[in-house]
Amino acid sequence: MNYTQDVTPKSAEMLRMRMQELADTMSRTSESLKRGESVELQFVADEIRAVQELMDSMSSRLKEHPLLAPAEHDAGRIEDIVDACQQIEVRQQAIDRLKRLQLVKSFDENDRDAFQSMANRVNELMERLTNGTGEERRAVVEQVNAGESPFRAVFEMVNRPEELSDDRWIENQRLISEGFGRSVALAVLRGRAR
Repeated sequence: MNYTQDVTPKSAEMLRMRMQELADTMSRTSESLKRGESVELQFVADEIRAVQELMDSMSSRLKEHPLLAPAEHDAGRIEDIVDACQQIEVRQQAIDRLKRLQLVKSFDENDRDAFQSMANRVNELMERLTNGTGEERRAVVEQVNAGESPFRAVFEMVNRPEELSDDRWIENQRLISEGFGRSVALAVLRGRAR
């Protein structure tokens, strides 16, 4: 089952909008009833049922979603659903980056130990991202995606170095050196690692 297509921030926002439309409809219906006007209550009941079914369906998909920690599975309020969907999206992005970093190798045998050390750190983060608590998962996402992240810096340098500004290039060099050591930084910057 492809969970990310079912529970996206966009689908959660659409549900939120549908709930707001229902609230507006119910308010208009209430006002019409107060004025003694006839109202088609079956339409309102059908809308309530449809929104409740959507809410239950999304909540059910979140309960079994592997990118959410067990404590995050119970999303019954719309705010919880929106947050859970946003967390799934950013966690999937972090996983995609980490998977790419797992594949980064140097063509130079002298760099093997440094890249193995980086791979071990990547694997540790992947483990926490997929099996940790909600807070641990949030911390890993921040660690992988933050502007000062050596993981993000390596990802940028091996995936799209030509798109980086000179300042970003220099900053990435510093981050990679500080995060993973000189061997990894030089291999990545000189194109010996892909």
